Amino acid sequence: MTGRQTSSRRPISLIWYLIGFIALIVGIVVSSSLTVSYLAAEHEIREDFAILQDNTGNNAVESVWLVNTGLTLIDEDMDPLLNNSLLLFRNAYIRSGSDPEKMNLSQVRDQIAPEFTGKVDLYIFNTDGILEYSTLPEMEGVDFRNYPDFFRELTRIRLGSDFVADPVVRSVQNASDKTVKGILRKFAYLPDPDHRYVFEIGVESQEFSEVRSQLSYQEMAERILAVNPDLLGIQVYDFNGNVAASAGAPGDDGRQYAQNAIAGRAGFSITDETTKTETRYLFVDLRDPAAASDASVVIELRFSTRRLDSAIAGLVMQYIFIGLCAILMGVILAFMVFRKLTRAIGAIVWDVGKVAQGDLAHTIRSVDTAEFAELESGINTMIKKILLYTEELERKKAELQVAADIQQAFLPKDLPPIPGFDLAALNIPAREVGGDFYDVFPVRGGKHALVIADVSGKGVPASLFMALSRTAVRIVSRWERSAQRVLDGSNTIFLEDSGSTSFVTVFYALLDREERTLSYVNAGHNPPLLLHADGTREEFGPTGPVVGIVDDPGYEEMDVRLRTGDVLIMFTDGITEAINIREEMFSDERLMDIVRASAGLPASEMVIAIRDAVTAFCGDVPQFDDMTLMILKVM
Repeated sequence: MTGRQTSSRRPISLIWYLIGFIALIVGIVVSSSLTVSYLAAEHEIREDFAILQDNTGNNAVESVWLVNTGLTLIDEDMDPLLNNSLLLFRNAYIRSGSDPEKMNLSQVRDQIAPEFTGKVDLYIFNTDGILEYSTLPEMEGVDFRNYPDFFRELTRIRLGSDFVADPVVRSVQNASDKTVKGILRKFAYLPDPDHRYVFEIGVESQEFSEVRSQLSYQEMAERILAVNPDLLGIQVYDFNGNVAASAGAPGDDGRQYAQNAIAGRAGFSITDETTKTETRYLFVDLRDPAAASDASVVIELRFSTRRLDSAIAGLVMQYIFIGLCAILMGVILAFMVFRKLTRAIGAIVWDVGKVAQGDLAHTIRSVDTAEFAELESGINTMIKKILLYTEELERKKAELQVAADIQQAFLPKDLPPIPGFDLAALNIPAREVGGDFYDVFPVRGGKHALVIADVSGKGVPASLFMALSRTAVRIVSRWERSAQRVLDGSNTIFLEDSGSTSFVTVFYALLDREERTLSYVNAGHNPPLLLHADGTREEFGPTGPVVGIVDDPGYEEMDVRLRTGDVLIMFTDGITEAINIREEMFSDERLMDIVRASAGLPASEMVIAIRDAVTAFCGDVPQFDDMTLMILKVM
């Protein structure tokens, strides 16, 4: 009795020891896994935030370009009339004996003014950039050397011989105006024949303000502000640092930063941890080399980083909660498992006691007496053989299941979303494991790789070559940008590692979602079918041999432009060569009939429709080949 009490106490202490040990292992594994996963998730959140900021900046720059282009086209309508007027201006100068003092500028202006709908003024600059004569007395004596960029262009015009026109710009009001906040005028310039003076004509019109109210930076700023939830405010500064447009909550005065961007003709960012903001200054170079004035602007984008910080904080709490739950579950499971184990040990001890008491009919699980050694040996031998045979079967079954799980893990669990496209796929191996696979993953240049392949053979050997093929394609895609070079590199790897004992058919395509183009190489694979929205059909036939046969396959890359409503069906021969009880194949035509009938459905439902159609067609005939299908719809 004492011995049994002692043995019952030992498992209890062992349980707690093992539970603690298991909890430690679970804690280390879970902590390591969650740390790696957290770092990846945090990086993705920060990257998404940066991408959103970059997209906002790009949209702002492109919008400024569009507005400026529209204004430039409108402003240039006046250039021919301004050119003729400046020729009259210069002729009057020549008639005065090339002496501005003898010119009646008001009379010349009155001669030119009827050609324009707005107010006209004339100006004459000397070699020092000083406005020496003008129909606006308050402007005489203004020294434009105070505006180095403009003076440099003025000198270039004086030394040249060509007519030069500015876009509509703000004008200097008088000699004390350093900020250039005057009214909108359209200016044009022409040098005198002796290159001593520059003649300028300025036209003021209410139409300029009306046009700019229709094509304004203000509307652009308000539209971009409404798109990005993290954008607190946006301001546009002209080349002189004046605010041309503003939207959102006002921030600190950014004129000095805008002037720095103008001076360096480059943008930069400023982060303020106190206010949780990041401000970007984007320099948009709108300078026309032929014009005297610079129309370039600086865009100030002020982003809030609070949503980013909140998302990261929430991620931390989420992963801490997951880690604690995983450790707790590990401890509970370990306790339940070891408690059950100790009960089994107690039962074995009890059986030994029954045998020692003479109950020979009782099943002996462990015997250590000379009297029953032969019986124990016979029973144990029989059980051992049964166990060995069962374990071998289970081991092989488990290995096949593990292989099947591993192979399924190679396939994408969730296809990456591609804006403007609808994508779905299906893989059904003929045995536990197979040789077909598909893959979709992003590559450099903002494109996505679409892969579908079929390894020769079936079962475990095909699955091994399938893993090799997928890995080779993935690795080469990291550094090669073209479909042709990816398959060339994959062919080389496959030949070196497989020893030419097998081959694989591959359809590899690069999808450019922005350009809506598909660049592909078909290495001996079943030609994918492209059903256009108008009902016409196109096949992407082989552009080279299968992978793994020749050293220099000479693959040819083809390009296809996709249009809205197009449906691309990629498949392996297990789909079209599926056989029914009459030994008829499913065929490409039956496949296209199903595609046409279900073309209006989402890609995922189209995949299901094709699968159901093949299953119904085959009936009770066992599946003899792997079936893989991928559908891409252009939205």
